Amino acid sequence: MQPFEHFIMLAHQLNSHEQLEVPREVTLEQVADALHCTPRNAKLVLRKLTDAGLITWQAGRGRGNRSKLAFLAGKTHILIELSRQYAEKEEYKQAFELLQRYDAGTQAIESFTEWLSGSFGFGKSRGEGNETVDTLRLPLSQPILTLDPSECFYSLESHMVQQLFDPLVRYDAAEDRILPQIAHTWDSSEDATLWTFHLRKGVFFHNGKELGAEDVVFTFKRMQTGKRNSWPLRFLIGVEAASPRTVRFKLAKPNRIFPRFLCLNALSILPLDYAGENEKQFWKQPIGTGPFQLAEWTDERFVLHANARYYQGRPHLDSVHIVFIPSSASADQALWQQLLYDPGKQEDDLESWQSTVSKHCCTSLLSWNMNKPGQHQSADFRRAVDLILNRSQMLRELGGYRLHIARGFFHDEQAETELYRYDLEEARRLLADYDGTPLSLGTYGKHLQDAEWVQQQCAVVGIPLHIRYEQMDHIQEIPVMNEMDIILHAVVFPEEEICMIENYEQAGSFTKQFQTPDWHEYVREHVDQALNCDSSAERWRLLTDIETRLRDDAHALFLLHSRFQSYFSPSYRGVGINSHGWIDFKEIWRT
Repeated sequence: MQPFEHFIMLAHQLNSHEQLEVPREVTLEQVADALHCTPRNAKLVLRKLTDAGLITWQAGRGRGNRSKLAFLAGKTHILIELSRQYAEKEEYKQAFELLQRYDAGTQAIESFTEWLSGSFGFGKSRGEGNETVDTLRLPLSQPILTLDPSECFYSLESHMVQQLFDPLVRYDAAEDRILPQIAHTWDSSEDATLWTFHLRKGVFFHNGKELGAEDVVFTFKRMQTGKRNSWPLRFLIGVEAASPRTVRFKLAKPNRIFPRFLCLNALSILPLDYAGENEKQFWKQPIGTGPFQLAEWTDERFVLHANARYYQGRPHLDSVHIVFIPSSASADQALWQQLLYDPGKQEDDLESWQSTVSKHCCTSLLSWNMNKPGQHQSADFRRAVDLILNRSQMLRELGGYRLHIARGFFHDEQAETELYRYDLEEARRLLADYDGTPLSLGTYGKHLQDAEWVQQQCAVVGIPLHIRYEQMDHIQEIPVMNEMDIILHAVVFPEEEICMIENYEQAGSFTKQFQTPDWHEYVREHVDQALNCDSSAERWRLLTDIETRLRDDAHALFLLHSRFQSYFSPSYRGVGINSHGWIDFKEIWRT
């Protein structure tokens, strides 16, 4: 342990709100206790701190004479300096743990965060052969829970999967068309139950092995073994390698938009038999065919390196370094403001920065747990809560990235002009038989502020909501979900038809988990009919009928739409937000 750490331990334990530089009486035993060491080692530490000019130590002479200790440096200054040293060695976890342990009475976290903000963004360094290495460094307060495409649930996970892996085909939302990816062409039988995909040559996994039909067959057979994201393959009864570069899918029922399903990141292609690794070991450092390959994944950072052999063109960046930081509002705000900061330029004026906004919305909503007994089984009670929530007021008071009132899963400008009903008098009438039993409101991530707002509005009419805030990995567990009466969550739909089906059918989806078996049967009938439709308008009608019933029965109370926005230095090029609400790493570069 270095002198700075010993100094902070002493200052933290022995400071009694006096000025640090004022000598205070202290015994050697107290010093040893503060340093968690023996008196003999405490003497050695005191000597080192004295030699470093951090303290003065006057040992007591004779029985009953106490020693005197004075601190010659400020605790905040040393705390920040030591945290910086950790950060410069990319030991971010230690830096934040140090700050959280010893920051009481200082502004060290705030100052450190401000300093750390300037280290994020685009950087250049020298690599092997004196070549320039372009690196993008980003902060992240949300954990990456999995890189397994078959198990990813949150948009962040799907985004990272997209960096490492590729699906057979890719959906272009701007042009509303399916583009070749690993497969260069495809066709189907007249009844849409037999689909054939032809694979392109020259697609290599990160280990140098060329992708073939057997890799595709392995991936899809694995998906049918009870994976969270197996829902797109509900009709699949067979998949085979017709040739080394041809894959054939056999479906039990027609699916006229089957290629759209295959655009999902969840159906990204893995190497046969995990490239010779056991499955557990493979997921510690998985390999795919994507534009980036995983270099490091720890509790502190997540590092990607460019795939120089990527068949769709090498990324402009050489690497992406993601730093995991504690979740705090002040840190998030400071870091996000300079997410794409140019450290090589003075840019104090944010008005000169550019911005890009995502096409897709993030929709927040309340979903009732219709499988749990309680007052919310009453349609009148659910509708009363709906009438209590003044969305216009919520939008004004919470603001920020929240931009529109939600009528459904997708933003509809025409519907937004309609008056959302807010009626406390009618709500109280519908609550006439309510006995005041408290309800459990679950939430996670960055939705706590919204949940607290809902809690306050319900309290106005005498409905006590107890907020149950869970970590993102824990709230997905079925026993946890089953204990909640209602959950405040959010969904992002990169693709309209497919993602709406995913919302209703994905294992662990809050919308699916909170509905009854009768509801699941209703959904399945509508989805099956939609998949057999040639008409996109008719498919959309069938799928939106499900949404309408959710809203009319007050099983779901839609709240607000938000959009993802990124601010960046004018020196950046190729900045765009993808369908998951994240910056597209592959295309970004700097002048």
